[in-house]
Amino acid sequence: MKINLNKKTKKAISIYVAALIILYLVIYILPKVTDVFETTQVLEPGNIKLAYDTTGYFIKEESVGIASDTGDIDYLVEVGTAVKRGHELVAVKAEKDAGDKTPRFSEYTERLKGYDGLYKEYDAPISGIFGLTIDGYEDYLTPEKMDKVKRDTVEDLSYDTAELERKSVIKGEPIYKITWDDSWYILCWVDQKTAETYTEGRSVILELPEGDVKAKIQRIKKEKDGNDYRIIFYLNVYYEALAESRAEDMSIVTSDNEGLIVDNKCIIEKEGVKGVYVVDKNGDYNFTPIKVIAYDDKQSVIEDVTFYDEEGYQVYTVDVYDEVLKNPKGALEEDLEAEKEAKQEE
Repeated sequence: MKINLNKKTKKAISIYVAALIILYLVIYILPKVTDVFETTQVLEPGNIKLAYDTTGYFIKEESVGIASDTGDIDYLVEVGTAVKRGHELVAVKAEKDAGDKTPRFSEYTERLKGYDGLYKEYDAPISGIFGLTIDGYEDYLTPEKMDKVKRDTVEDLSYDTAELERKSVIKGEPIYKITWDDSWYILCWVDQKTAETYTEGRSVILELPEGDVKAKIQRIKKEKDGNDYRIIFYLNVYYEALAESRAEDMSIVTSDNEGLIVDNKCIIEKEGVKGVYVVDKNGDYNFTPIKVIAYDDKQSVIEDVTFYDEEGYQVYTVDVYDEVLKNPKGALEEDLEAEKEAKQEE
């Protein structure tokens, strides 16, 4: 069916389409074009955070308590309480004629078959933090196995947890967990380029959903298959917010530096010295040495006013709001040519 539009409607549609085109140009094209024609950058304060996003897997020394009786249960300590070995945790009033009842939580206990950390005791088997959740991987993600677990397996596991708090228990069911609070580990994998920036023993900040934690890189190990690296972090502080964590998205922050921000394309090397060309009030440009504190793929953070070079001499450098050339190659060539001519005239 053919639709006939009057002139007024056609004009309105044309104006609407034109407005959309203009809006697109303003949002997407104009900034790129403007940047092309801008020949200088004004230095302003800022910071560069060097971080790598990945998933961290928590490795802990854990023991799971198993009910040796069927009956009502009383919890004698609160979740998150630090207990000493031998401290009484729960009390179970055993039923005389309990019969053969099927234990619950079989999905989780099946994963723990053969686990040395299962205890049919109501006293704490080790010193640590009292908890009432399990995920069934207390025997898999352990300090003893963290160098051997396979990445594909770890990433494919379902880390759902079971809440153990209830009024009654059946013999053979899990009833509590104790997590060693002296040392924790976090396992992750990174690419080769990132791994090459790490060193064992270095301290980093791990940004987690529950908050930031300080950790030390304990081990860097290249995987046999592929180019990825296994990184193991060591934590010697107990973080209550992470007590039930097993897998968390995290950022590994190796540095967070403040200074003046400059685009990398503004930086050039002259006779072995890194620097930028600063535009003065007369429109002339002069090579000024800089000291790079940190950098990423696009920008660098540099010292301002002064810095000390490798020989200990004080060097005057750029200042806030200095204007520097974005593409200094031509300026460098003119600079070197002028110096060459000056030498010839001497």
